[in-house]
Amino acid sequence: MEYKIEKKEKSMVQIEIKLNASEWEKEVEAAYTRTRGKYKIEGFRNGKAPRKVIEKMYGNGVFYEDALSEGFYNAYMQILSKEKTLEPVDAPNLSVKAMDSNGVTLVADVVVRPDVKVNKYKGFGVSIKEPKITDEMVNHELEHAREHNARLVETNEAVKMGDIANINFEGSVDGKVFEGGTAENYDLEIGSHSFIDNFEDQLIGLKTGDNKDVKVTFPKEYHVKDLANKPAVFKVKINAVKQKQLPELNDEFASNVSEFETLKEYKEDLKQHLLQHAKEHAKVDAENEILDKIIENTEVEVPNQMVESELDNLLKDLEYRLMYQGLNLETYAKYLNTTVAKIREERKADALKSVKIRLALTYILEKEKIDVTDAEVNEKVKEMAKSAKKTIKEFKESMPAERINYIKNDILMNKLLTFLLENNTSKTSKANETSKTATKKTTTAKSSEAKKTTKK
Repeated sequence: MEYKIEKKEKSMVQIEIKLNASEWEKEVEAAYTRTRGKYKIEGFRNGKAPRKVIEKMYGNGVFYEDALSEGFYNAYMQILSKEKTLEPVDAPNLSVKAMDSNGVTLVADVVVRPDVKVNKYKGFGVSIKEPKITDEMVNHELEHAREHNARLVETNEAVKMGDIANINFEGSVDGKVFEGGTAENYDLEIGSHSFIDNFEDQLIGLKTGDNKDVKVTFPKEYHVKDLANKPAVFKVKINAVKQKQLPELNDEFASNVSEFETLKEYKEDLKQHLLQHAKEHAKVDAENEILDKIIENTEVEVPNQMVESELDNLLKDLEYRLMYQGLNLETYAKYLNTTVAKIREERKADALKSVKIRLALTYILEKEKIDVTDAEVNEKVKEMAKSAKKTIKEFKESMPAERINYIKNDILMNKLLTFLLENNTSKTSKANETSKTATKKTTTAKSSEAKKTTKK
C-alpha cells in the first residue's frame, strides 16, 4: 500500500491511497469469501459457488463494493496507526479515483483536529470568594429537616393553605372527560401550585366529605394542544384533610435526625456542610471564570462537524435525563412549545463553546506536559476498591476494561484544573486552600465539559 497526505483548507486533509494489483486482488478475494453465501447459483450448494461463476452471472465487479469498503478501512487504520499527529474528528468522505487491473486508487477527505493556539492561560488573577454562612442559612436547612420529618395528621377542620387534601377528581372539557384528568385518593398540598390555574385555592374552606365543581382554564401554551386555553370543570370530592405537624427544634429532634445528641452540635455540623459546599461552589466558579478567559485567548477555527457531533452528544444527554421523568425529546419540546430542531439550534452556541474548551485544554495539557502515571491510577483504584469494600483484585475484575481510561482521564483533568487554579488565582483568594480540594469532582456544566477532554 502506498499513500500520501495533503493538507487542504482549514481542518481538512486529503489522503490518497493506492493498492497495487496484488493487494487489490487480495481484497476482492476476501470480499468473495465473506459474501459468497448471499448468491444463489443453480447447481451449487449455498456458499459453494466458485468466484468466477458468480462474477460471470452478476458481473466482474460484483465484489468490488465490499472489497473497497473493507480495503479502505484496513488501509485507513494502518495509516492512522503510523501518522500519530493525524486526528480525525469525523468519518472520512471516500471516493474512487481509479480502478483497473493494475489496482485501485482511493481518495479520502478527512476532517481533522484543527490547529489551536492559546495565547494566554496563566496569570488571570481570578479571585476565589470566601463564603460566609449566616444563621439564616442554617435555620433554612433546619426548616427543611423539620418539613422532611413532619407527621401528617387528619383533622376535621376546613382546608387551609399548607394543608394536604386527599381528593378524588374527574376533569372534563366541553362536558367530555379527558384522558389524564381523573384520579382517586390523590394527596394535594394546598399552595404547592402543582395543579393548573387556581385549582388549589378553590379547595380552601372545604371539609372532609364535601364535593365541589372546580372551574379552571388551561394555560394558552399547555403541552396538550387539545386542552390549551380551554375552560375545564373538575368534580372534586374531599376524602380527608391532613395537617403537617412539625417536630419541635430541640436536642431530641437533633438526635433523631442526625448522629449528634444536641441541637447545638447538629447546627454546627449543618454550618460546616454549608461552608464546604459554598467553598466548592466558589472554587468551581473560579474554574469557570478561568475557562472563559482561556477561550477569549484561544485562536481556533472549529470545523462544523465537531459542533454537530457535540450537539448530538448534548441532545443524547438531555434525552437520557428526560427518560427518568418519563419523557422524550419530542414531548419535552411540546412542553416548551417548541421543536427538537429549535432546541438543537438554541444549543449550538453551547456546543461550539464546549468544543473550544476541549481543544484549548488539550493544547494546555500538551504544552505543559501534564500526564498521569501508573502509580496515580493504581492509587485511585485502591481508593475506589476500599470505598466499594472490595480487594483491589476483586474491584479490577468487576470493572469494565474501559473504566481505566475514565479513571485516567478524571485524574488528568483534576490535575489540569489544579494547575489552572494555582496559576490564575490571586494570592488573596486562598488559592492554596482551594487547590487542595481540586481532586474532588466538580459538578457545573463547564467543569464537567472540561473532564470530557481526552489525553492525546
